[in-house]
Amino acid sequence: EAYTHIFLSFAVTYTWTPRENECNEQCKIASGPVAVCGNAPHPELVAKWRAAGKKVMLSFGGAGMGGSWDGRDTCWENCYGKEDHLATQLADIAKNQNFDGVNMDYLYYYEDGQRGSSFAKGAQAQAFL
Repeated sequence: EAYTHIFLSFAVTYTWTPRENECNEQCKIASGPVAVCGNAPHPELVAKWRAAGKKVMLSFGGAGMGGSWDGRDTCWENCYGKEDHLATQLADIAKNQNFDGVNMDYLYYYEDGQRGSSFAKGAQAQAFL
């Protein structure tokens, strides 16, 4: 098989709502194992993929944490300055679920006024990244 990595998405710090996601102010990732397939952790799938030589990666973030095209969800901002806390959580999830690593899927602003926005935390965003 040609592919080498499987990315599971997403670990996040919000609860989804139709209007705007409810961000956790402490940058806490939702508790419990991350769903792999069918909203369940399926450790047997992770083991099968790894046995086949695939790297199984956890993706953190995504558009629901905040996208620079609309600025609606701002969950990334709650993680600025909490890099160590976030890294510990992600490392624990990766270890506990036997993932090979973590992919940061950051789609939010990283410069003040980017795309004509009122975003003013560019320095914090850049330090976070």
